[in-house]
Amino acid sequence: MVKVEVIIQRLNKLLTSLKKIEKFMFLSLEEFLEDDIAQDVVEYNLFICINMMIDIAAHIVVENDLGNPETMEGAFDILKKERYLSADETKTYKNMVGLRNLLAHEYLKIDKKIIYDILQNNLTDIKKFVVFINDNFIKG
Repeated sequence: MVKVEVIIQRLNKLLTSLKKIEKFMFLSLEEFLEDDIAQDVVEYNLFICINMMIDIAAHIVVENDLGNPETMEGAFDILKKERYLSADETKTYKNMVGLRNLLAHEYLKIDKKIIYDILQNNLTDIKKFVVFINDNFIKG
């Protein structure tokens, strides 16, 4: 059975990072591209958000004896197999893991326009994950 306090701790960290990211949503693309501090804050906190999502998903899978994720994406595949996540949600979260890996290992090659697009258009994916976790593992 999941340890709710472990999930809450990680959700709180995720939400703190999300708030830091959202402070830069008002920037135009040009302003964002000229502001290396904004880029750093957004990229680092996206990395933290995605890591917390991975940690939470892995915790749920392992603590509920649903399987043993062998990769960072594995927990999302298992949650899909167990019908917690849709195919589209799973694809989105696995793509986020890919972004996390770029942020961690390929930071010299990151297209800042893509990061800006994520800032403007994809934070709802993180918020949907938070709602999913709250509805299924905190409140329930």
